[in-house]
Amino acid sequence: MIRPEPSGRPVEPQCPVAPAIRVQQLAVDIPHPRSRYRAPTPALHDISFTAPRGQVTALVGTNGAGKTTVLRALTGALRPAAGSIEVLGRTVGPADRACPEGVGVVPDAPVLPEEWTAQDVIALRRCLGDPFDTSLFPRMLQASGIRPRAMIGSLSAGQTTAFAVAAALATDPQLLVLDEPLTRLDPLARSTLVDLLRDRLTDDDSRSVLLSTHDLEGMDCFVDHLVVLHEGRTVLEGDVDELLEAHVVATYPAGAPQIPLGARPLGRSGAAEALIATDDSVGLAPGTALREPDLPDLVGLTLAARAGRAIGEDRR
Repeated sequence: MIRPEPSGRPVEPQCPVAPAIRVQQLAVDIPHPRSRYRAPTPALHDISFTAPRGQVTALVGTNGAGKTTVLRALTGALRPAAGSIEVLGRTVGPADRACPEGVGVVPDAPVLPEEWTAQDVIALRRCLGDPFDTSLFPRMLQASGIRPRAMIGSLSAGQTTAFAVAAALATDPQLLVLDEPLTRLDPLARSTLVDLLRDRLTDDDSRSVLLSTHDLEGMDCFVDHLVVLHEGRTVLEGDVDELLEAHVVATYPAGAPQIPLGARPLGRSGAAEALIATDDSVGLAPGTALREPDLPDLVGLTLAARAGRAIGEDRR
């Protein structure tokens, strides 16, 4: 229905903006590496999440949780066994529906030849006919201390990541997908990368970032949306501010009754801490301390609870 403005002029209803990524009940099986006759290995079982447009979404989990498999499915490198994927409003997944235009990808390991330089990357992009900012790319390399004629194989681990990020951003992507980019960075390079991505989002609020990582220390002011994976399943998802407001960290003294299954031990004191809903913080045992969580708390305590729950189920 069209509603009138106070002036009496009609206002066209606004269409909701599609999220950058929508994943629903995704399952992925990994083919056997040496034989097509052997059964594939289930890697993802039931992954569902939404990455809002114009925000930074962190995809978090321990090694083997399924983060890289999700990214490969998003970019069309792996075919889903079940479920659906939409990227920038387009369905992806089958072999004839690759990752849509407007997506820049930084993989977890270098994919370009070690003897290549920035000029080789520019030449490749020109040959492919891809949109590529040939002035922005060298400027970003220079800001990271990378010489234009330096070969990729001569770069440090952090510089190699900076090189890959610069090459991806030079394509002017609407969605930037980063697979574990912080792992190889020292604290200064990590801060520089975060500032670069934050400035990019500030310049255009329609651009989005999907960041796969296992380390969110110091990222509270950068990440907007959180997705936590455990053993191929989504175990927590939502707006970071809303998740922080909806939970508290409860620290239980040694010997306290009703400590939640999967609570994380605090040294050898016998005390333990757990993430609980704010509404459940009333009526706890005497001596239980409460504090506001941060982003690493949301992730670490959620994963500890899931691991503890699995151990408890195995013992039954």
